[in-house]
Amino acid sequence: MKTKPARTSQFLVVLVFFCGILFAQAQTFYALQIDRNIREKAKDITAEYQPSLVMGAEQALDFQSTVAKYLVKRKSIEDNANMSEGEKRHHLKTISKHESFEMADVLYPYQYQEYLHVKPEIQPLPPKNTGFEDAIADNQTTN
Repeated sequence: MKTKPARTSQFLVVLVFFCGILFAQAQTFYALQIDRNIREKAKDITAEYQPSLVMGAEQALDFQSTVAKYLVKRKSIEDNANMSEGEKRHHLKTISKHESFEMADVLYPYQYQEYLHVKPEIQPLPPKNTGFEDAIADNQTTN
């Protein structure tokens, strides 16, 4: 009878171990998604903001890290073939809002106001579609 609780505890230890491995792999996967191109693009975007925001070195690194994180999210939406252009635009707009909210923690209030002012010029959203692309009917299917 004593072997049953020991087996249960061994099972729980193994289960926790594997869950820990899966969590570590998920973190590593996210880190790998931030590839060299995204890091360079985040560095370039940060450099574009620098004249307006005048960030210190540590603050600029935090800013760059936040930009890189949201570039990964943007890329995953832009590369998603299962979404319509309207859905992509909606999700990109939502991500842009989240990025702006997170920048409030990185920047001082006066910098944040300037960031909101220059962001549409530096990081514009994709142009809004007229919506007629989905409305065009194919002659073969309507006749």
